[in-house]
Amino acid sequence: MNKERPVIVMVGGGSVNWSPKLINDFLQTPSMQSADYVILDIDRHAGQRMTDFGNQYAARLGIGATFRFTDKQEEAFQGADFVLITISTGDLDAMAYDISIPEEYAIYQTVGDTVGPGGWARGLRNIPVFKEMAANIEKYAPEAIVLNYTNPMAVLTNVFYKTTKLRTVGLCHGLYESLFVLQTIFGLKSDKEIKMRFGGTNHFFWLFDFMIDGRDGYEMLREKMNGQPFSSLITEFKDIASYSSHANVCSELFDIYGYLPYVADRHISEFFSSYLTGSEDKPAAYNLVRTSIADRRKMKKDAYERVTRYLNGEEEYMHPVSREAAAGIINAFLTGEDFIDVVNLPNEGQVNNLPQGSIVETLGVVRDSGFVPMVMGAMPKPLLNVVMPHISNQDMIVEAGLTGDLELAMKALLNDPMCAHLTPPQIREMGMKLLKAHRAFLPQFEKWL
Repeated sequence: MNKERPVIVMVGGGSVNWSPKLINDFLQTPSMQSADYVILDIDRHAGQRMTDFGNQYAARLGIGATFRFTDKQEEAFQGADFVLITISTGDLDAMAYDISIPEEYAIYQTVGDTVGPGGWARGLRNIPVFKEMAANIEKYAPEAIVLNYTNPMAVLTNVFYKTTKLRTVGLCHGLYESLFVLQTIFGLKSDKEIKMRFGGTNHFFWLFDFMIDGRDGYEMLREKMNGQPFSSLITEFKDIASYSSHANVCSELFDIYGYLPYVADRHISEFFSSYLTGSEDKPAAYNLVRTSIADRRKMKKDAYERVTRYLNGEEEYMHPVSREAAAGIINAFLTGEDFIDVVNLPNEGQVNNLPQGSIVETLGVVRDSGFVPMVMGAMPKPLLNVVMPHISNQDMIVEAGLTGDLELAMKALLNDPMCAHLTPPQIREMGMKLLKAHRAFLPQFEKWL
């Protein structure tokens, strides 16, 4: 590893949603200010614009970082020290099918990128791309560290572990949204005042317990609630997509199970059968906002225009460093300073009653030698039955996507709780519609499509 001038490859680096924020973090991190950044993207226009963005930003800061563009994996990965992945195979045109086809079967997904029919289809069409990319990284940069942001997080991170020996981690900021809410409720100066054990799968983790000033956090929380629902304590919370969350789903789940899940209702609602299925009125009953493809296109257009204003000198871009973990992780490898954050890694006992080898989300320590997951203990028994089906499904989707086993893929869809109101023939019909819509990205299932 070249610690003086590391090579950092940003796959899907033309993204106007992800790359500006991550580049902002990287260029404000001293150990990364002399790095050689490679923007890899199949969209030459998008990739070149973000290359210009990075070089212009570095020049304004007066630092030695350089950005270059390529659309060739072999050129990008040659000698890479770090590879960061933020792609979406098929982009919004493909995702439109993930949302619209399940709607024909009374499934009204709020996000559609992790579980449910949308997450299932998104995982399967990304797996061939991830498999090829993993092989190329291992071929051209076998010592590289891989950081994956692409959803479905657990599925796609596991592709690297099933097909390579690359040191890989899946990243998500969800825990810090939950900690922000608790910090606000208790009037704390920093979320570092909260000590907690948590675990589960990406976008569906639970707080096993937490402490504030040595006191039981759940006991303090119930005192604050004073017989009212948890949602009564939420004043304002916006998730990463800037949607307001009323935490009605989170509040109901806390009342039922006695533990807090991820506070972002738009994500956790998709892990259950009851909140988003059967009637188009269901989401509104819980104040859930569905992200339409039109909304996503507008967000992308707005982000594109912000980058344009920056490139034209009409707007200053610099922001405080975000809570995304990528810069902290790379800094830990470059400086030898330990860094603790949320990691998605194969289960080695960090949650000891979830399956070994499955990707789980917990805290972990990042060292210059690699990733060390922290032991969170056993998941409380009331939560196992709701989390385990998703862990099992994710493992099946990985195997089906890698081997082209259509029947195994269909079994994973059949087992998804969001399909519980459908008959098996209906589920298979919906699954085949999704696969046929994405046939251009599914060479492993070609003979059936």
